[in-house]
Order: sequence, then C-alpha cells, then structure tokens
Amino acid sequence: MKKNNSSPITDYPTLNGIPVSIRNDYLFKKIFGSEDSKSAVAHLIHLTTGIRKEDVSDLTISDPHLTSRNVRDKRGIVDIHIKLKDGKRVNIEMQNHWHPFYPERVIYYWSHMYQETSRTGEGYNRLSKCIGIHLLNEAFRLSDNLQTTYMIREEDGSLLSDVLELHFFDLTRLPEETKELLQSEISELERWLLFIRTDSQEVRNVLSEGDELMSECNDKVKSVFYTPSEREIYFRQHIAEMDHYSIMQEKYESGKKEGREEKTIEMAKAMLQDGMDKELIQKYTGVDWEQLENL
Repeated sequence: MKKNNSSPITDYPTLNGIPVSIRNDYLFKKIFGSEDSKSAVAHLIHLTTGIRKEDVSDLTISDPHLTSRNVRDKRGIVDIHIKLKDGKRVNIEMQNHWHPFYPERVIYYWSHMYQETSRTGEGYNRLSKCIGIHLLNEAFRLSDNLQTTYMIREEDGSLLSDVLELHFFDLTRLPEETKELLQSEISELERWLLFIRTDSQEVRNVLSEGDELMSECNDKVKSVFYTPSEREIYFRQHIAEMDHYSIMQEKYESGKKEGREEKTIEMAKAMLQDGMDKELIQKYTGVDWEQLENL
C-alpha cells in the first residue's frame, strides 16, 4: 500500500495528556484478552495467519489480573495464549519498544510454549506446532516489510519442520492516517493494524464504521474515557511502561559504555606490549596514568 501525503488526522483526545491507544498493555488485554474477546482474537489470528476462526478453542492471559494495584508494583507484560482445536498453540504479543535481543527473546518464549505442548511419556511426534504473532510499534530491524514470517527452512527453501512459525508486524510500515487513506480501499488486515496502532479516537471511529466486531472493540476503548477506575489503570500502566523502557535504555547505554571502556583498556594493553611510549598511549586512548601503571 502506498504512502498517502494528504493532511493527517490530528484529533487526539487524551487522558491526563496521555494519548489513548490499544497498544497500551491494559487496553490490549481488554480488547483481545478478556472473557468476551474470543471473536476478536479469532478474527485477528485469521487475518494474520490464515487460520480459520472456528478453529480457535481456548484463550488464556499470562497476567489476567492487571489491576490498578499491581500496575503500581510492576509493568504487566500481557501475552495472549490461544489453543486451537487441533492442539496447535498461538501466542499474541504487543511490543511497543524494540531492543537488541528481541528476536532471541521471541525464540526463547516460543521454545517454552513448544515444550508445554508435550506430556510425560509421549513421543516427539506428539509435540504441537506453535505460532507467534508479534505486533511491533518500533521498526523491525530485520526487514522493510509490514509483515515478515519465519519458519525453519534449508537454504534452498525446503522446510525442515513446520512446528515453528513466527509472524512480525511492523506497525511503523503502515501509512500515515489521513482522511483520504481511511476512505480508500485498504485490506482488512491493514484496517485492524491501523486500529491497533492509532492514538486517534476519530480514526478508530472511522475504521469501525460498518464493522460490527471492530465497533464492539471500539466501544471497549471508549469506556476508558468515562470510567474512573479504568482511567486510573490506563494511566498507571502507561507510566509503568515508560519507566520500564527508560530503565532498559539506561542499562543498554551503560552496557555500551562499559564495552567501549573495556576495548580501550585492551588496546592500551596491546600498545604497552608493543613497547609504545606511555605518553602516546595516554594521548590516543585517553586511559589515565594510574590505569596505565596498573596495566
């Protein structure tokens, strides 16, 4: 789908200055992880993977009690786990921030889900296929596509096994939200992904016109605006997410700094071993005299 250069929609009702988006962990769980969310989840799975909606069986939430109390204590990471009628498992995750080891984290989570499909005394042939659906609100660094799918394949493309299937949806690849875009012919998948990504209630209203299921989801979003307890949960979850991201960024930057310092020390060691003058080593590496003496 081509980018639309028309004027963007700028109607952003907020809660205490915070934009309201389904990407918020609390709202994501409310839309796709509550007891009455099965139809919405089945539809999302169908649009993203092609699995039939009627094949969705059980739906569970990794943190089903995301309340104002425990939001104060920690960031609630909401994974939605689905069991299909044929035994396959599906995990849906909303990830707002990219970090360097996200692919490894995804594979680690998948491996646990895969192991959970086995039972004591059963053979490997009883293990069930596990599918990950990952919605990213920061650029997916490994592809320029809106949707990227990974399976276990040989270099020539032949499939080793179909037990692993990972779908990444880069929401930053969706076009800018304009009135012209919303009035144009876009795919149903793109409409739902825009519905999830947007901070604009006006955009959600336009997208859900004539779509009964999306309208039901949109009504759940609107309830946050006029329900005091839900406003508090949403607000606190947003703050918890920001705090968590800030801490992770600080640790990452600190780790990069420590790595650079270690490389500098190793370089200074090598220069000393080669018999270079200490003044030159100090000049070009920045290692202080005391550190050089210790080396």
